[in-house]
Amino acid sequence: MKPITPTQWGFLKRYQRTLDSKECLSKRFGEDCCDGRIVCAHMIPRSQLVQIAEQGHVHAVPTRLSPIAQMKRSGFAAEDVGIGNFSTLQCFCARHDKILFAPLEDVALTFTREQLTLLHYRAMAAEVYIRGNAEDAAVGEARKYLSTDPRRESFYEAFQIQSLAAVAAEEHFKRTEKMINLSRYDEIRAAIIRFDATPVLLSVCAFRPLYDVIGTKLQDFSEEAAYIGMHILAVDKRPAVVFTWLKAQKPSQRFAKSFCLQPYRQLTTLAVQMAFEYAEHTCMRRQWWMSISKGRRANLLNRVEMANEAAFIPDEDFLSFEFLIDDWKCRSIDFVK
Repeated sequence: MKPITPTQWGFLKRYQRTLDSKECLSKRFGEDCCDGRIVCAHMIPRSQLVQIAEQGHVHAVPTRLSPIAQMKRSGFAAEDVGIGNFSTLQCFCARHDKILFAPLEDVALTFTREQLTLLHYRAMAAEVYIRGNAEDAAVGEARKYLSTDPRRESFYEAFQIQSLAAVAAEEHFKRTEKMINLSRYDEIRAAIIRFDATPVLLSVCAFRPLYDVIGTKLQDFSEEAAYIGMHILAVDKRPAVVFTWLKAQKPSQRFAKSFCLQPYRQLTTLAVQMAFEYAEHTCMRRQWWMSISKGRRANLLNRVEMANEAAFIPDEDFLSFEFLIDDWKCRSIDFVK
């Protein structure tokens, strides 16, 4: 195993600084009146994290570039992370973070249309922030080389991939923000799957589904690609998987329906597999993670490793059911139309 060279460390530090940029997305796409102080906003609320934390920590795969680079040499692994540092992005000012998400933070989660819209908005905010900063970081590195320099090619390819995703995410994000600004939530659609178990895993993400869970092609990646939000949360001290999308986003609707049509006993495994494939913001109770067989853990970590490849595109079999990881006992599935 080759060590990371000083030159590579320097690149990782430069790249991470760009990915850690501070910006209030509400100011970028509409509202002003920021208080000027960008905060580390939790994508998964602290009130959720404490429900699975052990001694103030959750278990998760590190997401910063330095540990990822090391794991690519030694193998991907999960470790304890303090709940104050997990799932935080610097993409909202203190004022907007407090005002925007008060209906999620200050009252019980009952999945009103407003709450579903805000869940979707926050997941899309994370996607916009990550994709946009990755695009900026890639183009910044590419500009350091002449067009004939072969070292430029990998950064330029990464820029093209991230640019396409950033455009699609920003358009979707702006549409969601407009709904919030107008206090009109009738365009949100959702599938809510409730389970009867003790919460052990939390996850938040938004992604463009290329295939559904049985391998049927849904769409191609483009500037108009449909997005879906996925949220694994604790509600009334029980797990719930929630898919959110906007009206007329047919690929997203078909993805959610394909998930809900699978046998109840497979839904937990499918949700966990998706969390490890798509979601940077995924954490679990350490005791639960260690209760899974070593082979099953390796399979899930392999999904994280592949998802961290710059040019990774899931194939039609990647999300399909493989083996039972757990069964949280699905008790209801409801659609918000």
